[in-house]
Amino acid sequence: MKMKQAIYSIAAIMVAAFIGIQAAQADVTVVYKMTSRDGSGTQTIKYLDKQHVRIDITDATHNGTTMMKLGDKVYMIQGKVVQDMDQLAEMMTMMMGKGLRKKSTGPPIKYEDTGRTETIAGIRGKVYRFVENGKQHEVVMGKNKKLQDAVLGVVEITKAATGMMPSDPSNRIQQDASIKSMALLRMDDRVRLQSINTRAVPAATFKLPSKPQQMGGPGGLLNGFLGW
Repeated sequence: MKMKQAIYSIAAIMVAAFIGIQAAQADVTVVYKMTSRDGSGTQTIKYLDKQHVRIDITDATHNGTTMMKLGDKVYMIQGKVVQDMDQLAEMMTMMMGKGLRKKSTGPPIKYEDTGRTETIAGIRGKVYRFVENGKQHEVVMGKNKKLQDAVLGVVEITKAATGMMPSDPSNRIQQDASIKSMALLRMDDRVRLQSINTRAVPAATFKLPSKPQQMGGPGGLLNGFLGW
């Protein structure tokens, strides 16, 4: 499973629900199970506020990789090596300026309420269908403020690390009033909420293990973050 898929699977699907929503301060730890052809893993989100977000990713490809947002900066941590992601954001912004962003050619994605419900990790949600690139997907969305804050933290990291928001016009997942303020509980069999814990997150969670260093050239940047 690529790191890009692990982060964007949650961030992109939530933009439609969270446009205009502001996260509050909240101690919450959320664990999603991520499944792909390469195997399974977990994505653990630890959220204090917009300035303190941590995502721990474990899978066959990126075992023990952490993304951390402190203030307006994002760092990638592997072992005790800390890499500053500013270069990636600058490079992605430059690439977008050169017209490498692909324009959407299809209609906006719409969510269809199936009328069914599922309870996942103790949260009851509604089951929706949507079609993207000719493929039908199923998502379960539920209302839980703490979970919403945690997932907004993923969006914040995505924005700060890449200089882009998943709500960019090239992303056809549009705002849909039916799922506004709802959080992702499941997407197909690829993403599933495993647990949510509202105990206080220790301050040490947001401390870097070493001094940050700049990432390498363009190849290293893309391989490091996007898994290309």
